[in-house]
Amino acid sequence: MFDQRTVRRMKSLLFLIPILTAHGLSAEHPASSVYDRSADQHDFIVFMEEGGWCWYQDPRTIAQDGKLFIGAVRGNGNGEALVGVYDLENGKAIGTAVMHPNFDRDDHNSPVFYVRPDGKILAVYARHGKDLYHRSRTCDPSDPLNWSDETRFERRSSNKRDKVTYMNLYHLKDEDTLYNFFRFVEFNPSFVTSNGNGDSWSEPTHFFKSEADGRHRPYPRYASNGKDTVYISITDGHPRNFGNSLYYFEFRAGNFYRADGALIKNLNTDGPLRPSETELIYRGSMTQEKPEGFESVPNSAWTSSIAVDARGRPHIAYSLYLSDNDHRYRLASWDGVSWVDREVAYGGKCLYPRESSYTGLITVDPVDPTVVFISADVHPTTGKDTGGLHEIYRARIEAEDDIHSIKWEPVTVNSPVRNMRPVVVHEKGKRVVLWNRGVFTTYKDYQLDTVGLIEEVTR
Repeated sequence: MFDQRTVRRMKSLLFLIPILTAHGLSAEHPASSVYDRSADQHDFIVFMEEGGWCWYQDPRTIAQDGKLFIGAVRGNGNGEALVGVYDLENGKAIGTAVMHPNFDRDDHNSPVFYVRPDGKILAVYARHGKDLYHRSRTCDPSDPLNWSDETRFERRSSNKRDKVTYMNLYHLKDEDTLYNFFRFVEFNPSFVTSNGNGDSWSEPTHFFKSEADGRHRPYPRYASNGKDTVYISITDGHPRNFGNSLYYFEFRAGNFYRADGALIKNLNTDGPLRPSETELIYRGSMTQEKPEGFESVPNSAWTSSIAVDARGRPHIAYSLYLSDNDHRYRLASWDGVSWVDREVAYGGKCLYPRESSYTGLITVDPVDPTVVFISADVHPTTGKDTGGLHEIYRARIEAEDDIHSIKWEPVTVNSPVRNMRPVVVHEKGKRVVLWNRGVFTTYKDYQLDTVGLIEEVTR
């Protein structure tokens, strides 16, 4: 006799067969998505051909010395880990450098960046829970396609199930320390630090600890002021396994804090932070009860984007799963006294059934978080199905706004392919908006370009 958990897994596998068949996929012979660029005559800037990104690594793109550096993984062929370079001053793509020639065809593995004090660009990248390594290379921006040999750093854990996933680089000037936050110890957020600009790293520190029953993976999004603080929004686990709530805390000088500056505890003396010790932003269903198959747990939140405004106040954009066909986007903003959390848009349908909480995403401008971009395949205000694919929309959202007052402006219209996962960077008074455009079947099967626009900042 099989136990109940095994039976559920067997049913899930049976449920997967028609989905794989519909997409032309199998475990041994995954299909390759094909993006017919000749049939997609758009007017957007093509910053980089080939390559997509997940949204749990940052910064995925940076601007330095008039050049835009973009981390991505090719979703077909050998799945190379790539860095695309675009000349912002002359308005042309320079080319693409290969960080790793075969990196699993998995968008979770895209490189992230840090500008070192000597001006060189550090790229760091890792596989999706396959091994114990994170890898790095450097380049001089004056020769952006010529990168150093790969250096590999091994992480250690007492639990053989722990593997490295997701890279997030943040330098705190007051500590003169570079942090690399990633998933590792106990399947939880962890970090290593470097006081040598990425040439060497500390041993891993367990940063945040799940309290859900079983082995769960909290999903964090990070932001930093670059001086002394890292700001974090985080969930209980994966929405397919748990009815996530959304939480917030700050990390500064080895301590955890609330948004109002109240001390929670010290990491070294009191251990990793737990959800119950943080600030609750949104309360999900907090259950592991879910429909059969791959549907997520109803009323489960998932992190998408976080930014801090000029006053040091955090703004958190996230998605809420109601069903495979009904996702909502929400925005929580700290007004200096309390959190203002509200629904701001309909997100539409999931990208594919196996990952039922995957949306096109919502992101906030890191310099001006009132500027918000979303990807949706429905009308953002009414939820009405537009009959098309995911398009990009934009809006300015003030503290008093919610879904009833926000005016969403379409950026893309009637696209023959998907537009998804927008990000924003700034360079010399200009806002650079980027997103993935093309064909996306699964996170291991896609053909996407990084496209977007550049605009003058008028506010």
